[in-house]
Amino acid sequence: MPPDALCDLCGATSLAQVYRPERSTRGLKIYLCRHCGLVQSLPRIDRTAARHQAAVSQGADWGNVRYGKGFRTQIALDALARHADLEAPLRLLDVGSNRGSFTKAFLELAPDAAVTAIEPDERFAQSSAGLPRTELIQARIENVKLPDAGFDIVHSCHTIEHLAHPFAALKDHARVLKNRGLLVLDAPNLALLGSDDILEEWFIDKHLYHFSDATLAYMIEAAGFEIVQYPDPADAINLLFVARKNGAPKSAITPDPDEVANSEALIAGYVAMRAVNRAALSAAAREIESLKPAKVALWGAGRLFDALVSTGGFDPAMLSLLIDAHLAQHMSQRHGMVLSTPQALAKTPVDVIVVMSRGFAAEIAGQIRDIAPGAKIILYSELLARARLAQAA
Repeated sequence: MPPDALCDLCGATSLAQVYRPERSTRGLKIYLCRHCGLVQSLPRIDRTAARHQAAVSQGADWGNVRYGKGFRTQIALDALARHADLEAPLRLLDVGSNRGSFTKAFLELAPDAAVTAIEPDERFAQSSAGLPRTELIQARIENVKLPDAGFDIVHSCHTIEHLAHPFAALKDHARVLKNRGLLVLDAPNLALLGSDDILEEWFIDKHLYHFSDATLAYMIEAAGFEIVQYPDPADAINLLFVARKNGAPKSAITPDPDEVANSEALIAGYVAMRAVNRAALSAAAREIESLKPAKVALWGAGRLFDALVSTGGFDPAMLSLLIDAHLAQHMSQRHGMVLSTPQALAKTPVDVIVVMSRGFAAEIAGQIRDIAPGAKIILYSELLARARLAQAA
């Protein structure tokens, strides 16, 4: 650990290495603060380094595709509708506006609102250029000086985990908000490590902080906010908080030995479960291949598919179709197979569709029943469960 490394939340020097991610191109290691329980990566990323190519892999090198924020737009809008008057002349700061999905939807919902969109990635920043009532600033949020108390709302979706110093960023969000202004903050949930179907490397190079509901709540409150909406306890993937500026930042973070113990146990369980699941992948691959001569499609060409091929030895050439509704918009093929959209099922009838998705499995299954009602559906969770039994036999 670098000798000057301090916990970004509590400032303690008690960071202990607990894990080393697989295939980290930056050589990152995972540390746990034994004072407050915040999990974080070191060393901090050098933001002046060249950007890596897009990688849809199961390893820590996954990143730079950047399409996931759009999935969270409606959730954020629903939260805002509960806590803000969207008919008022609001000023909103969209931190990490990405492809502009939230900004566009918010402007439609709030007819008298104005948005300042902050996005450093030149590949996507222009998505917000030219939008009505919108000012685009192409820069990192840490490098932007905004006026005090200039905004009614700060929206930040899956951005805070990328920052070298998220606590300072949250305190600055409080500074630019008006009194009682709203913060809508969304981030990945450390609780996903406890899933029994975890397969991919969760600690990716692009994320420097790994929040639980407790540690992110500590940081929000310590930055000068009162939480008015806590995350959905049923959502192990995301942490969505809504908080109001109260102007009372905390000067000290008290020790939390329970959070330290919980995080340590969660990471240990993740390592063990991931090893079991990866060992079972070859059996999962053989089950899919045994479906021949039936015509098989696979829906979901992301990280789970990469693991099935790279670790399980699955040969995708046997597939009639490889489908991914979102990735197909950003790349043409995966592992030598052409990527298709769901509409391809209308032209290429198949007998079986394997769904390689965790969070969207039910939604995808519903789409399949509409598009290809005669196809048999095999879900990733079912496939993996059978593969683990075969591995244990």
